[in-house]
Amino acid sequence: MSPKTLVVPLDGSAYAELAIPAALALAERIGGGLLLVSSQYQGPLDPQSYLEESADRIETVPIDVIASKDVLAADVIIDTVTASDDRVVCMTTHGRGRLRWAALGSVAEDVISRADRPMFLVGRNCRPDFLSRSSQLLACTDGSYESEDLSPAAREWASILGLDLRIAMVAHPLDVESAETSEVLLRSLAAEFGDPDEIKATMVRRRFVAGAIADLADELPAALIGMNCHARTGLTRFALGSVTMAVLQFASCPLLVTRRPLSK
Repeated sequence: MSPKTLVVPLDGSAYAELAIPAALALAERIGGGLLLVSSQYQGPLDPQSYLEESADRIETVPIDVIASKDVLAADVIIDTVTASDDRVVCMTTHGRGRLRWAALGSVAEDVISRADRPMFLVGRNCRPDFLSRSSQLLACTDGSYESEDLSPAAREWASILGLDLRIAMVAHPLDVESAETSEVLLRSLAAEFGDPDEIKATMVRRRFVAGAIADLADELPAALIGMNCHARTGLTRFALGSVTMAVLQFASCPLLVTRRPLSK
């Protein structure tokens, strides 16, 4: 089932609310709606009123709210997003509510590991026009088997949003093997995401991986950056709280984040 509803977790803070414009832009593009969720347990004192006030400011897409009183934030989000196959989470990474329940590294990581589906993460520097200013989705990988988990989500969302897929392989400057076989590696990598004759793949050599990804995304520019958050080679580990966290600090667009299932 194609995604139609963007689930936006809110904790009563202005930081968490940065996800609303990003989710709204995505919902408008796909002809979908928003579902705002919050919990009194780790959020605003009156989540129902808070969510209703937030919803009243949105007029361009269908919108609904789910408020909880005594359920943990991650549980509220998981229950909401997994209740239907057409839902996807779009949340910030630096919520500053009373218990910071929208903060990356705890709730976000818990959600993506338990929901077993891609999600959108929005950093503080995300531009409101990220989707209208670009027609490219930049999928970033180290060329390992982890790209097998990123490619389906990248292809799906590129198609849904009408974006061209672009691949970036980030390698350490001293990686001799990737330097000597870069053309072969890039073509093989592009083939994992589609037609290697149509998808452009770029090799980026930088010690500071997050900076390299953010810079390339700005240069294109990219409407989305796709990353796998469980790779453990090449990119010094795509883990929530490390490379992904650093990219989010700089990126002017949301991240489409996937995760390798724990059973693999």
